[in-house]
Amino acid sequence: MNATNDLRFKDLKYIIFKISDDKTQIVVEDSSKDTDYEAFRTKLVEAKDSKGKPAPRYALYDGEFDLGSEGIRKKIIFISWVPSDTPTFSSMIYATTRETLKNALNPHVSIHADDKDELEWKTLKEASVKK
Repeated sequence: MNATNDLRFKDLKYIIFKISDDKTQIVVEDSSKDTDYEAFRTKLVEAKDSKGKPAPRYALYDGEFDLGSEGIRKKIIFISWVPSDTPTFSSMIYATTRETLKNALNPHVSIHADDKDELEWKTLKEASVKK
């Protein structure tokens, strides 16, 4: 998929995807070269649907982790963010499309989060170092 290549070759740090309002396709909502992880995390955590309710998102993040004497590791991370207070219908749509998108993007690491604490930098690092 072009999104993964965009991260690798266009110096993007992340891409955030959402399911379109008419529920027919997955679209890019945002992308950025900004290396501030907390700014990216905030965009996910504060995502809202057209009615102002908490909204799920998918994201690809180009993570770079300094492991000291082991060097630096770079991993493309797929994040499925479905907050616990997401309306049931939206949760179901994201659950049924997650694997298809993940397989199309072919990330190194995949994380599913329903609580903002699961999006902490240390969580991404731990998941990425294992792979």
